[in-house]
Amino acid sequence: MVKSIKDFIDEQKNTVVVEETAKAEEIVKVEETTKSQDIAGYTSDTVIELIKKSLNIHWQQTTVLSAQAVHLERWGYKKLAAVIKADAIQEQTHAMINVERLEFFDADYQPLMVSPPTWTRHDMVAMIKYNLNSVREASAAERATIFAARSVGDEITANMFIELLQGSEDGIILYEGFLKLIEQMGIDNFLTLQV
Repeated sequence: MVKSIKDFIDEQKNTVVVEETAKAEEIVKVEETTKSQDIAGYTSDTVIELIKKSLNIHWQQTTVLSAQAVHLERWGYKKLAAVIKADAIQEQTHAMINVERLEFFDADYQPLMVSPPTWTRHDMVAMIKYNLNSVREASAAERATIFAARSVGDEITANMFIELLQGSEDGIILYEGFLKLIEQMGIDNFLTLQV
């Protein structure tokens, strides 16, 4: 059977409509998958705020420890500079864990509020005490985050923060140990070991 020109044109229009409909449906599917997660009831505003606090602490630590590592390297304390630089890298990693979790919750963490207190250059004891207080602050925030997350059934956030808490507790041990060494052997002997 021979098709008329009108039938042929109608058939072509129907094909175009079907193809355009399929493309439109595909676009809708892509848009639906790119929307942020619906997390209502999965976590709380308290958890989000604690993650933001932890993020700011870790950004602050990254900035300060990086500067201290450069300062100590220039000052001639290469061993201590290497330890502080490794700590700065770990803090950067921990900051990214916070960012990833906030992104998962589609929570805004801008503007960045990193305004670290000053640490005294060339004063080793003041520098170590500053770092110790910073990791203690981080540890408290991480403990609070773990507790708050578990209280609302957000085990993933709680488990992610265990790694951060372990890092902070390792930092407490490190800086308390430095202060104990300085107390026992004196600052001059401690600094001699760091060259």
